[in-house]
Amino acid sequence: MSDYTIYSDDANKVRRLMSAYQASVKCEYVVLCHRDGNIIAEVGSLGSDLDATPLAVLSIAAFDSSRQIGVMLGGEKFQSVSFTGENRSVYISPVDRSLLLVQVFNGGRLPNRIDDFNRLLVEKLEDAVPAFTQNTSSLVR
Repeated sequence: MSDYTIYSDDANKVRRLMSAYQASVKCEYVVLCHRDGNIIAEVGSLGSDLDATPLAVLSIAAFDSSRQIGVMLGGEKFQSVSFTGENRSVYISPVDRSLLLVQVFNGGRLPNRIDDFNRLLVEKLEDAVPAFTQNTSSLVR
């Protein structure tokens, strides 16, 4: 579990930022999760057939394993992981070192310039909630 507290005002800021982002990029679902698997905030819906917690945990594992591949190939700063399928696509990116932002899109394509839009959201989240960048959790990898 993370060792910082998110106050209700901060949680509301996060949800507002994520909701505006969701509408602007036409994302089905966005979840902000800690690397320990805890969900911090979510907007949108995956429907009744999908549970967000396993999605968050598997996204963390996918990001971390892909990051290790990047390190093996000489990359030090891994920016994102994406998966495209027939019905849904997923984009996963870090928010500082202890959080991940997981975005689910309808269809088999990610939006154009998703990296740019995502980077802006991450910057806004870090500005809105300083605790995101001041985390000293022993679980930070």
